[in-house]
Amino acid sequence: MNSWVSKKGEQRIVAIQFKEIRQYLARNARLSICFEDGYYQDYLMISDIPTEKYKDLYVYGIGMIDVEFSKDIYTSPQNSDDTNSSIKIKECTFEPAIEIVLHKIPRDIKRKAEGLLLFKDIKPYLQIGRNFAVVNREDWSYKLYEWKRDIPDEYDDKFVFGIGMEDNFDENDKDIIKALEKRSYDSCMNKRMVIVLSDTGRTDIENVKCEGVDSGSTEAAGLNKQTTYGKGPFFLLVTADEWNHDDDQWLGIYVSKKEAKEAYDRAVAWWDEEREHMHYSTSQRVAMFEYIAEDDRFREVERKELD
Repeated sequence: MNSWVSKKGEQRIVAIQFKEIRQYLARNARLSICFEDGYYQDYLMISDIPTEKYKDLYVYGIGMIDVEFSKDIYTSPQNSDDTNSSIKIKECTFEPAIEIVLHKIPRDIKRKAEGLLLFKDIKPYLQIGRNFAVVNREDWSYKLYEWKRDIPDEYDDKFVFGIGMEDNFDENDKDIIKALEKRSYDSCMNKRMVIVLSDTGRTDIENVKCEGVDSGSTEAAGLNKQTTYGKGPFFLLVTADEWNHDDDQWLGIYVSKKEAKEAYDRAVAWWDEEREHMHYSTSQRVAMFEYIAEDDRFREVERKELD
């Protein structure tokens, strides 16, 4: 089931969909989107995934995995005589990534809250192990846990602020840099999942839509409160999914939605004409991004949001 009924008999969608969880994923972490048939798609960062892609699929699990990526100019070359490395693929490199498993049908997991994610809402979806760092955003202190079952219930009612991944090292090792350099290659076995929790919810999250709630009710007003989206600045560029973003073509920066909308429409018309007279990648497109200062991140903006 993907819904529950309140005391007033109102039915609400509460299952976690990708369009919700993506807002919490670290912008600098590689991602592997896995499906129930075993097929998967890998991305260098969350901004490489178009806003509409996978948005209505349901989260089935969150973990870490090693996946292959095409080598690029940022890949550290392997020594040709390195016999210690178990990974030797000419055109690819294996790298750790956050794995999000998606299904068309949600898991039968009761959600404890709406609108914003609490830790107890995502805990059932987390990998069994190994290695977690639970971070308190209020003072950036953290505690380490080897298995999910070791994480105490004291975090349950805290708000999720972000999900990422970092090197997992021995806290007693005084020379961490040297310890990391000893590793012949990177792997999810060398990582730990980072879950940042806060006493207050984020203000930039697009809330989960509810069914059967009176749009004029106080509850609905609370669920649809104004977020930080739409305030700009807006960045216009020609980009493409799943490619080296050094080749992005920047077109302009705009401080208002009106300016951004007019510039976007001009750019789309210009790009349609350019493609008739130049060589280009079929995946290239005009895109608008908004910078969210509160979280120091970018999000892609749909054209209809600029109206």
